[in-house]
Amino acid sequence: MRTASLALAVGALLVAAAPAAANIVPQHGIGGVRVGDTQAKVVATRGAPVSIVNGTNDFGRYRELRYRGLTVTLQGRVRVTGVSTRSRAERTRTGAGVGSTETALNLAVRGLRCETSAGVRTCTLGVQEAGRRVTAFLLSGGRVTRVVVGNVID
Repeated sequence: MRTASLALAVGALLVAAAPAAANIVPQHGIGGVRVGDTQAKVVATRGAPVSIVNGTNDFGRYRELRYRGLTVTLQGRVRVTGVSTRSRAERTRTGAGVGSTETALNLAVRGLRCETSAGVRTCTLGVQEAGRRVTAFLLSGGRVTRVVVGNVID
C-alpha cells in the first residue's frame, strides 16, 4: 500500500513538472485564442473579460476584450483579427515570449526578420501585407515586451 502511495505521489510530481502546452502559437494565436475565432468562442475559452472597449478607427468599428495580460481585438466586431500579450506566462513551445532576449528569440523561433523602425525594434514572422497574418515580437532594451499575432489590415 505504501509503495502504491509513493508511486502515485511521484506520478503526480512528474505530471506537475511536465511542460505546459504552448500558449503562443506563431501565426495562429495566444492563450487559446486564435485569429478568426468569434467573440463567443473567445469567452468560452477564456471566460468573461476584465473589460470590453468599443471604438472606431480608420478601418471601422472594433472591440477589444481585455484579460489580465491578454488583449483580443475584433476589428469589425465579428471575428478575432489580433491577439496580444505582455504576460511572461505566455510562451511558445520553444520557450520564447515576453522577457526573452533577441538572441534567445531568434534561436527559438525560426524565420524571424528583425528590424528597427521609428525607434521600435521588432522581430516579425510572416509578410506584412494587407490580408496576411503576422506574428510580431516587440522589443525594448534587448528583450521582448509584447507579442502580437494578427491579420495585417492595411
